[in-house]
Amino acid sequence: MVITYIYSNCLTDQLRVQLRCRNLVDAINRTGSHSANLLDINSFAQNTVDAQLMCAGSDILVIYRYLYGPILNALQYWKARDKKVIVDFDQAVNFMTADKPEYSFWFHGVPLEDWTAKDDTPIDPSPLEQFKWGLNMVDAATVSSTRLVDDWSQFTNIYQIPDYINTYQYPVLDKTHENEVWIGLGNSVNYDSLMKSGLLAAIEYVCQKRPEAKLILCNLEKGPDMKFDIDPAQIKIYYPRSFEEWVTILLKLDIGLAPIHGNYDVRLSTAKLLEFMISKTPWIASEQLTFHELLQYGQWVKNTPDAWKNTILSTIEQLDVYQKKAGKEPFLFAISQDVSANIDKVLKIYASIINQL
Repeated sequence: MVITYIYSNCLTDQLRVQLRCRNLVDAINRTGSHSANLLDINSFAQNTVDAQLMCAGSDILVIYRYLYGPILNALQYWKARDKKVIVDFDQAVNFMTADKPEYSFWFHGVPLEDWTAKDDTPIDPSPLEQFKWGLNMVDAATVSSTRLVDDWSQFTNIYQIPDYINTYQYPVLDKTHENEVWIGLGNSVNYDSLMKSGLLAAIEYVCQKRPEAKLILCNLEKGPDMKFDIDPAQIKIYYPRSFEEWVTILLKLDIGLAPIHGNYDVRLSTAKLLEFMISKTPWIASEQLTFHELLQYGQWVKNTPDAWKNTILSTIEQLDVYQKKAGKEPFLFAISQDVSANIDKVLKIYASIINQL
């Protein structure tokens, strides 16, 4: 079987592309009995010579996330040539709120940065509407969470492929920071979720009470009313430009936080918690069914400032205990989620799609 993954060029997508495309390509090629390719979505949409050769030699084309305009045209081109085409997506685009950067793209057709369009002409109909058309054209869709399966099954056959990690990409490093405690929220931070979950008020209190606490924010989604009542010396904001840059930050965290609030958040995958576990980072998450399967591997809190505040403070006070625990069962579970250990499950899904009438 030959699978070609058609990935997004957008810089903001690259950490997700690593999990949904690159990791799978690596694992499939390591099987020795199947092969996989990566093709950028610009080349696919433009039907370049290289794209034609790669797609013609593939059994399945997996388009990451985007279905609109020239991508739909390319999809139809290959469907007419009897290729099986899948779309893989990992966002609840229909529940995206206006505070998120991608909202203007999905609902109003504002072109994304680094995208194929060279002008600012709005995309019409909206990408969300065209996405629904595309779901009716593809042979199947693969998604990252159970809720997404439930949401979109009316449009096409939906299969869940969880986020798997390449465990070798997360070497364990010394977390010592000269009397600092680094508290981070994973590879993306939404201010609205941070505030409405009660975590913002809690972390402001924690930083005031514990001057050694440092809040680590990556890819912070900036909003017009965003503010932090925290000493600027206690906040570090990063915008990693590659997966490797993000991992370097992740491996330095002492405590991981995962606030969940609203319809968009509850449809996220468990990737953030897996990355905390593979890096032996004790974590605290909102008590939501989204992460229920990982209940035993971390700490759960109600979305109230007091619950977050008390749990974070107790974790700081007993950090050695929690870090030793994180290096046991949570770490072993994360290893079990290695992409190579699970790639046969993915290949079985692809084989069933190839064989479906």
